Amino acid sequence: MTSENRIEDLDVVRGLALCGIHVVNVYQQVVLPQVYPEGIGFGLAELPDVVRYGFYERFLPLFTLLFGVSAGIFLARAARRTDRPRVVLARRLAALAVLGVLHQLVHPGEVLLVYAVLGLVVLLPGSWLTGTAACVTGVALVLVGGQLVPGYGVMPGLLVLGLGLARRGVPEGLGRHPGRVAATFATCTAVAVAYIGAISAGVSVPTLSWGWSSLTGQLVGICTGLAYATGTVLLLRTRAGGALRAALAPMGRTALTNYLLATALMLGLAGPLGIDGLDDGGAIAVLVLLIIVLEAVASAWWLRRFRYGPVEWLWRCVTWWERVPLRRAGPGDDVAADVVGHHGRHGHA
Repeated sequence: MTSENRIEDLDVVRGLALCGIHVVNVYQQVVLPQVYPEGIGFGLAELPDVVRYGFYERFLPLFTLLFGVSAGIFLARAARRTDRPRVVLARRLAALAVLGVLHQLVHPGEVLLVYAVLGLVVLLPGSWLTGTAACVTGVALVLVGGQLVPGYGVMPGLLVLGLGLARRGVPEGLGRHPGRVAATFATCTAVAVAYIGAISAGVSVPTLSWGWSSLTGQLVGICTGLAYATGTVLLLRTRAGGALRAALAPMGRTALTNYLLATALMLGLAGPLGIDGLDDGGAIAVLVLLIIVLEAVASAWWLRRFRYGPVEWLWRCVTWWERVPLRRAGPGDDVAADVVGHHGRHGHA
């Protein structure tokens, strides 16, 4: 951790998830609308295999789980500053909904509005559950929702599960229990590899569904995302850890700003790079790498001077309904956790 208030492992994993989401969003936001301007005809099979099995519905579930974790941490720490933390969380989610509506104008199908709505409908009621009850409820919702709605069906359960994991202290324990992290990594990797191996061999995989969606595919997506996350946490304890932290942690700390910035970069750079179809794989890879490199460099530069990302700062001001400090006071001035208000005393919400 960089300070007692931050859980750096979460920053790194959040940055990783953001990079993976950029890959999928380039196809959904830039490529497919040009191939199918009427918005019909797209099939999952048309995605390149590396995107279909390595990115699609792999990083969004991870990002969703992290959103639930952040909400759980927020509520716990906000409770130390106000006797009405749920009211503060509700205002935070309402502000995110407004931002999501505006983002929908340039990125139809974006996820911020979904998070805000599900947060109000699912996370707030779930906040009265104990950590264990939230975890059990979250798993149940994943198993039910994953059979009813493709893609987004697992999101309510993942949000509640993340809330439960935060309440049980799992984020803080990532560095203290490498054995458990390694076991999760091995199990989730085995599931992902077995699934891809079966698909490649032409084996028919049961859908495990009674509704309109394949539960199997979505569970494999969640497992793959967890494999990425736990594998990264393990790498942070190796010689590669320093480089990973330097590249991904600043992106994770400014994830909301970077998510919105990526939309502008995709729309602005796709034309000059000549991206107009699914066969422009090289140009698409260049676009994604440009976005990631630009965001990694810009995030690190910004956080050396400021406490929060620009959009995160605005979100924080609305959340606590007061202007919070943005510029760093000096080299030793570290940022509080991204889910907490500034160090000053907050009045009741």
